[in-house]
Amino acid sequence: MTTLEKLFNPAQRQRLYQAIPTRYSCRSYVGAPSTADWASLGYAAERFALPGARLLLHTVSPDIFTGIVLGYGKITGCTTIAVLAASIATPHSRIHAGILGEAFCLEATALGLGTCWVAGTYKKKQLALPLQADETVLSIIAVGVPEKATPPDARKRKSLDRICKGDILLWPQELRRVAEAVQIAPSAINLQPWEMELTADRFILNAPERQQLDLGIAVCHAELAMESPHVWHFGDGKREPLAWVRALP
Repeated sequence: MTTLEKLFNPAQRQRLYQAIPTRYSCRSYVGAPSTADWASLGYAAERFALPGARLLLHTVSPDIFTGIVLGYGKITGCTTIAVLAASIATPHSRIHAGILGEAFCLEATALGLGTCWVAGTYKKKQLALPLQADETVLSIIAVGVPEKATPPDARKRKSLDRICKGDILLWPQELRRVAEAVQIAPSAINLQPWEMELTADRFILNAPERQQLDLGIAVCHAELAMESPHVWHFGDGKREPLAWVRALP
């Protein structure tokens, strides 16, 4: 079974970490990925697998995207997507799905492509996918050639003081790097629902239980920023945090 700590080889880890600050949400596209890039994304989608979650690449009509109200925020010109499916019977599948989806976005970013997470503003009936009986689609990810080069998302981010408990200046340098990577992770309507804490024996990355997909996105960024040996643990969100790491200096 693939674990999060073994999901990326060293070269992939470095490649995706370097893509974190340049990733942005792209809503206007002028074409699909090249044949070579689509093949690379297909390889990534197959390799990025965690229990209960998987990515399926799909071609669609551009009118699958609806926007919010009167077309506001509608994605245009996109004909290729990644579909994020999760098994509702598998523990932590929503967290795993967030990890895989963001890894896919960063892989696309490294190829010079644009991406955008899309949760509810698309026509679900247009997706004809071979899902398992216990699977559900959590989100789709638009991917393609961006209409124009766009700087990283300039929306306001919560300060580290707001999402980190305690004095982050006292944290080890590696964990400050992790916190900075989490700080710029995307989230639904930019809520940034994460909270980080360093205790005597663990680094905690938590979020409300209903936002496990967003937590998985943040966990992906955190994992790529970590260098010391570590092991991730995922809780049920009731008696313990949703995600934490032990044995990280």
